[in-house]
Amino acid sequence: MKYKAIICDVDGTLIPNRRDGMPSKKIIEAVNKASDKIFIGIATARSYWQIAHILDVFKFSAPCIITGGAQIIDPKTRKTYVERNISKEDINQIAKIAEDMQIGLTVANREGEFVYKKNNLPDKPLDVYSSSVNLEKADAFIKKISNISTISSHKASAWEDNTKLCVTISNPKSSKQDSLLEVAHMLNIKTSEIIGVGEGYNDFSFLMACGFKVAMGNAIEDVKAIADYVAPSVDDDGVADVIEKFVLS
Repeated sequence: MKYKAIICDVDGTLIPNRRDGMPSKKIIEAVNKASDKIFIGIATARSYWQIAHILDVFKFSAPCIITGGAQIIDPKTRKTYVERNISKEDINQIAKIAEDMQIGLTVANREGEFVYKKNNLPDKPLDVYSSSVNLEKADAFIKKISNISTISSHKASAWEDNTKLCVTISNPKSSKQDSLLEVAHMLNIKTSEIIGVGEGYNDFSFLMACGFKVAMGNAIEDVKAIADYVAPSVDDDGVADVIEKFVLS
């Protein structure tokens, strides 16, 4: 089958899983060369202000999913096509549970990230995420907030320590999978014509919606288990390998 788009996760996929991670020269060259032949975009938990400098080095040709799916933007003009917010009431409810579990929270909006303060929440919050915790605590936190029907939550590897996780909570329609469906509609293609590339917990559902699923060599086992192809790790420029095999060849 001839695929028409590639949508890639960022941390642990396009770049090393670090706050200051940047793509290698090989990755940049492969993505920019392939963008003339196929739609290429990203699906990342990073907010715009955390991803803007990375967008600058790529010639992405597809709308980009950022903030875990809460926003879809044009990578060239930076116009926002879609934005879904989480309510301040939900954040305060989540915060009560987090406080009981001794979990710190950070709230993000278009302007930046802010340590949670009940009486000083930023305007139009996009998501709220926990401090880094172990898997057991992350799962317990997700279970305790699961009775809040107006939110969705997912786990992702923490920047500071890849053995720890952060839990991100957002609008129930703010997932990489939901936004992937919208991007496919915007590009007038089917999700079965999309190659998805990822490695973490928050990539699982978005990959399930793609026609061809690629797990990075450094991916969690659950992602590798559903993959049609396992690429080399992020440190070995796995995305460049995918592009060379399935696009440029």
